[in-house]
Amino acid sequence: MAGYYPETGGPARGSMIPPVAYLKWYIPRLKEQRPHNLSFSGLQFPWELGQVPDVWRDHRGPSIDERDVVSEMYGIPVENIHLCLGATQGINLAISAASRGGKVAVEMPSYGPVSQAARILGLETIAVHRLPTSGAWIIDRNEWETTLSNVDLLMVTPQLNPVGWSFTDDDRNWLVEKCKEMDVRIISDEVYAAADRGWKPMFTQGEHCITLSSLTKIHGLGVLRYGWIIASEEIISNVANAFHNMEGMMSSPTIRIVDHIRNRLDEPVQLIEKYREQNIPVLKKALERLGIEWTPPPSGVFGAFRVPGVDTLEMIDTIGKQHGLLAVPGCMFGQGMDEWLRIGWSIDPISFTKAVDVLETVLRTAMDIP
Repeated sequence: MAGYYPETGGPARGSMIPPVAYLKWYIPRLKEQRPHNLSFSGLQFPWELGQVPDVWRDHRGPSIDERDVVSEMYGIPVENIHLCLGATQGINLAISAASRGGKVAVEMPSYGPVSQAARILGLETIAVHRLPTSGAWIIDRNEWETTLSNVDLLMVTPQLNPVGWSFTDDDRNWLVEKCKEMDVRIISDEVYAAADRGWKPMFTQGEHCITLSSLTKIHGLGVLRYGWIIASEEIISNVANAFHNMEGMMSSPTIRIVDHIRNRLDEPVQLIEKYREQNIPVLKKALERLGIEWTPPPSGVFGAFRVPGVDTLEMIDTIGKQHGLLAVPGCMFGQGMDEWLRIGWSIDPISFTKAVDVLETVLRTAMDIP
């Protein structure tokens, strides 16, 4: 399904700006309100915030540092942090702050803005790929080393979209050392990392490593547009300059709401773990009945599997629509993923079980299994 996966290439302006084809496809289908929705890429958390005192008042004052929440979250100085309006803005700010004008290596498969933003900022991008195995997707080291020798920036999403698998320890260590050796800065989009209690943020592995994240995917607070970037003080200074030019200041209501719930941020993580425990076995058994091999990632809110011989985009837009099912085709994330389907399991177990029953019917029909 050429035309859906993210595009690499030279600087893009005007009509050359690549679309986020996934969102152009997904948003209209989300609005259809299909009753069996396995498409969510983040947690649907039932926040009840109650009253937030003085939510509309200016939060700034002599004793207030709006970075304190993230500082406590990671146990790091506020000088290594800059807040931003969600991870998508964080991607653009981090590229602006860390780039030295060279080419950018972008990981595939990926979510469009991670791999396309550099082109809009006037930089050329080159794809590097992770390859499927029976478990974690691995780095093609020969390809990556060749490409890294020709770039000064690398964009990665460790918890890979759409499959949910993170780097192996060997791949991660190799990548960090190789980028340090070649003077390549790494921008790591860790919006899914909070679901992995053992995760070690990339910024901890050197001043050439930058972490960005948000409260959108794991904490179910996307409407707040609250994100952050963690890097060396030098890069954070560049981020601040870019942010003040592009945005100005953070919204006081956003800061006050996050401060109001700062002691509750583990609640969504606990719910994700509960949903995984109950929902993943239901999906695994359904796939086993269909003869589909799948190993779920050890953490996170979604996974993906291959449906041999089936164009999953066509399946979701035809058979899936007839049955009220929505899930995300793999072709939205990378070339050659036409037979892959992403499933999100961070919804209540009753709804998930009903949706998986429908998914099994849809897959059985598409695979022509009696």
